[in-house]
Amino acid sequence: MNNLDLFNKYIEYDHIIDLWYSWLYSRLHFLLSKEVIQKFSPKNVLDIGCGTGFQSFLHYIDGSRVIGIDSSVKMIKIAQRKMGSLNQSNRLMLFPEEFDFVKKYNELITTLIIQHGNYHYEYPKFLVSDLYHLPFKNDKFDHINCCGSVLGLVRDIDSALLEMSRLLKVEGTLFIEVDSRWSLDTLWMMLDYFLLHKLGFYTSRNDVNKIIFSSILKDIIVDYPYGEYEGFQDKNYKIKLKLFSPFALQKKFCLYNFKVLKKWNIHSITNLLPSTILDKDNPSNTVKKIFTMLSSIEEKMPNLIPGCSTVYLLKKT
Repeated sequence: MNNLDLFNKYIEYDHIIDLWYSWLYSRLHFLLSKEVIQKFSPKNVLDIGCGTGFQSFLHYIDGSRVIGIDSSVKMIKIAQRKMGSLNQSNRLMLFPEEFDFVKKYNELITTLIIQHGNYHYEYPKFLVSDLYHLPFKNDKFDHINCCGSVLGLVRDIDSALLEMSRLLKVEGTLFIEVDSRWSLDTLWMMLDYFLLHKLGFYTSRNDVNKIIFSSILKDIIVDYPYGEYEGFQDKNYKIKLKLFSPFALQKKFCLYNFKVLKKWNIHSITNLLPSTILDKDNPSNTVKKIFTMLSSIEEKMPNLIPGCSTVYLLKKT
């Protein structure tokens, strides 16, 4: 089974009730609302790897014209169905408010967007497509969104960045999230091998060798465990995921005329707990208490240490 089969068949993408992804998307949506929507107010937006429309709908509520593309037919169908029940005046809630921090961030995001909104509503358009040969003219978009580990799953990073550069206007912005090679989760993956897989990563010796011996300037591709979804809980299902070295990635940004404006880490301090512990439904009270303490530190110092996810705000020059 390849990565696309997984997304088409098994994953209930909107059913986020674990600490790992609830925190990731809460922080991601807050940063997008505060640093892109409020400050730049892009009129024409392309959401690459839109999934079921999380970031597309944030831009829509602000009044942007949005096109979302994804290679998963199932996710595009879900995004299209969601449009009929969307109400611009509602308080924003893109996934279940299982934890207090999700409620808090939804309030912040709602305030940021509604106070700033342009109120020119036009439903997003959702299309099934890869990101290598998109049917749009050069310099069409003011802003491009690319979140949810999209770059870590594509087979050709250079072609993807070249296509984004082609479609984005000069001075346009790109909001992109990638999985980082230098994070505590990479350390947890390595320790899992020596602890006989007690942490639940089921790390192979080959991946341990990549982590230890590959040049610090290079990206690596690892087999990464992907949740506990019905249909493959007992199969230790993994996806091929690229973990990016910031040195190599920022060189590529420059090559395709992107300048880094800002950078944030997500799951830096909170990753003192392994992702395999946080990516579980119904976490224990002890885990929730520890996470609450760690997340409050991460909010204040998001760039203190590398995060599992790195978020870049870029401008095309």
